[in-house]
Amino acid sequence: MRAFRLSLIVAMTFVGVAALAEEPDWKTRLAAAVSRAVAQNPSIVEMEARIEAARQRTEQAGALPDTEIEIGIQDIPPSDFSFSRDDFTMEKILARQAFPAAGKRPARTRFAEAEVAATEAEHMRHVVELAAEVADAFFALAGVDARSRILEASRERLRSAASAASERYRVGKGPQADVLRANLEVTSVEEKLVGIAAERRAAAARFNTLQALSSSVPVAPVELPADAPRVPPFETALAQALSESPGVAAAEASVRRAEERLELARLERRPDFIATAYYAARVDYDDFIGAFLGLSLPFLQPGRLKAREAEGEAELSGARAGLSMARNDIERSAAEAYAELERALEQSRLYASSILPQAETTALAAREAYVVGQVDFLTYIRSALDLDAYVAELADRRSQAWRAAAAVQRATGLSILPGMPEVTRE
Repeated sequence: MRAFRLSLIVAMTFVGVAALAEEPDWKTRLAAAVSRAVAQNPSIVEMEARIEAARQRTEQAGALPDTEIEIGIQDIPPSDFSFSRDDFTMEKILARQAFPAAGKRPARTRFAEAEVAATEAEHMRHVVELAAEVADAFFALAGVDARSRILEASRERLRSAASAASERYRVGKGPQADVLRANLEVTSVEEKLVGIAAERRAAAARFNTLQALSSSVPVAPVELPADAPRVPPFETALAQALSESPGVAAAEASVRRAEERLELARLERRPDFIATAYYAARVDYDDFIGAFLGLSLPFLQPGRLKAREAEGEAELSGARAGLSMARNDIERSAAEAYAELERALEQSRLYASSILPQAETTALAAREAYVVGQVDFLTYIRSALDLDAYVAELADRRSQAWRAAAAVQRATGLSILPGMPEVTRE
């Protein structure tokens, strides 16, 4: 009886009945993993490079067009290739500079700045999603490790039972069927351990890859937190998410970018000015200088201008719809994450407060009854295996609860789990 109770305690340590690791341990590990992922993941490097490229475009946006230089020879008589025979023949150098119409250069700068803001907002959204994905992989590993420990404890218990059944059969107090059944259950657990080992390799590979580590890097066992995740109330989180979420910020930045693009399209109707100056040298005659002021005539292409504005208006309409979609997606994904979290927490409470105590009582009673010969070996084994299955179900529900908290983090952009980036809006 004492050995059986000890095996139950070992199997249920992950439930929080006897926590072996201090809470800060898992927080430190998760925060370090998130920090490593945000610093090293190639997708982060790619986004940062895009931001830098957008910033460099801002420096160029307000600049004047390139100055043009022309050098040539003008008015050479074709009958006599001479630079001095005709007073019209000259060597000429010409400089030309275009000046965009009023408002165009500032508008181009604002559009480039909107591009930077949109890229930065998208980057922040991506960082939050990556951090949440790391947390999801972390707690998935914790769930796998918990189930693995339960199966290992169950295997040892079944081996002891098989040994006891063999001894009873040897002295003529038990049937051979008990020995065969015990050995079969041991083999069945070992088969499950093979499957869960493969599941853990896959989960560890995902966890490592998110941190830009080799998939073969060993990952130490992960303990499930002893307590339940804490998240703000749904209404509070949703209201904050709709005003501060990186997803909303990215959509709003896209609207601003579309507005600036439309303003540029409308400014295309204004003519640009082209200033030209030249110097002409003649061999036997006086040199010339001259200057011109040119004007572009965009209004001669009304179809092109109209299509350009229509393109900008359509893009702006799409961006505004995208902002509404972003808000709807946040509300939907947050509602789904909270529903999953509440389900997992409620099931965890039910398992811990009702199902597991009943299963433990049943298992203890079955063992006592088996010792005095009131039940058969199969009933005793089945009650122990049922207890292990319920303990594993509780571990799975607790893992799902923490993964749901990561999903809340991803949906709302709020800092909920250790190491998650704080979201700020300027």
